[in-house]
Amino acid sequence: MPTPSTTPSTARLRTPVKVLLITVLATVIVIGGAIGWTSWTRRPQGEPQATEFAGAEIAPRLSNATVLALGEATHGNHEFQQLRLQLVGKLPSFGAIVLEEDYGSVARANAYLQGGPGTAQDATRSFGFVLNHTEEMAHLLEGIRRINDRRTPDRRIRLVGMDVQRIDANKQLALDGMRTIDPALATEIGRKLHGWNDVTTDPGDPRRVDEALDVLADRLSTSDDVARDARNAATALQQNRQLDRAGDYAATRARIMAENLRRTVSEEAARGNDHTLLFAHDGHLDKTSAAYAHPDLGALAARRWGDRYRVIGTDLHESRLRTGDRERRWEVRLTNRSPLRGMFAGTRIGYLDVAAATPANRRLLDRRVRMASAGESFHQWQAWVPWLNSVSMIPSRSYDALIMVDRATPVTPLR
Repeated sequence: MPTPSTTPSTARLRTPVKVLLITVLATVIVIGGAIGWTSWTRRPQGEPQATEFAGAEIAPRLSNATVLALGEATHGNHEFQQLRLQLVGKLPSFGAIVLEEDYGSVARANAYLQGGPGTAQDATRSFGFVLNHTEEMAHLLEGIRRINDRRTPDRRIRLVGMDVQRIDANKQLALDGMRTIDPALATEIGRKLHGWNDVTTDPGDPRRVDEALDVLADRLSTSDDVARDARNAATALQQNRQLDRAGDYAATRARIMAENLRRTVSEEAARGNDHTLLFAHDGHLDKTSAAYAHPDLGALAARRWGDRYRVIGTDLHESRLRTGDRERRWEVRLTNRSPLRGMFAGTRIGYLDVAAATPANRRLLDRRVRMASAGESFHQWQAWVPWLNSVSMIPSRSYDALIMVDRATPVTPLR
């Protein structure tokens, strides 16, 4: 007769317990291994080589570029916006700056930079995207205005928007241009476009709006008496409608921004300027479009200009960033333990030219790593998931130089 310790019921009971214990142990080992592997691969690597950006020199291969882009890993950090004015100061031969911002809104800000009335704060409030309503952006405009005040009108820095997601500023600019050549037609077109604006983006009668825009763009493009900004604003309105109808919004937006960048470079060449700066999110400027399934702005620019398109990418270690939507703003904490930190050891805002990297650092730059990335309406829960707050890429393929901010602080909303 079986003893109590070896009864069939007891044996059956022990089997699930053993399976459970083995499962728990295996799970702990797997999780622990994953954590250990992640910690190991994300430890600071490379040799300290970077210098503080404030004192860094921009190599000729970048400073001679037709288009030199400076990215921002997030839209909400003080340091990334501060870097823009510092870069402008290092590159006196660059006569134009293209922003990831609405064309018509930037045209209003540009009027201030060319000596127009108002303050830098007023010009900053004219931007279409709330994310640009910051003290840092006002400081950038003040700095460019001071530079322009020392230059002749034909050599002043011009600010241009390449985006087309807003309506009001472009509509006003285009209709004002039409009024200079045909006031009656301007009134008629304005009536047909009434009700189509930044708040009510639905055109109501799409055919009526599209036909009015076609007439507007055609008349402005064939008149020699219309300012360039009015013609481009009419094109931006047509592009807005194209974007609204697009099946792939992101890819269409990328193509539109690339075309508007090309137009600006051509306009600048006509006035004797061969160098344009481009300021936008890293994700748009990256030559490999690692964040997207389609070729974005950077990949399209690289196709067009080849080595004459250069990019300074950015990354961060720890950050408090300000983000939000049109109604409200909030703060998020983000940490990206990039292995690239070893190359930037000892710097607060470090700069490293990829071509000048040591062999050990070049091997690291040729590997796939995760670089921080946060757009608008970014939430704290996204900051906790690496796949939602960083992009996997090979830095040496995406960028020509890198800036690492050790501790990034939030932008200051415009008062």
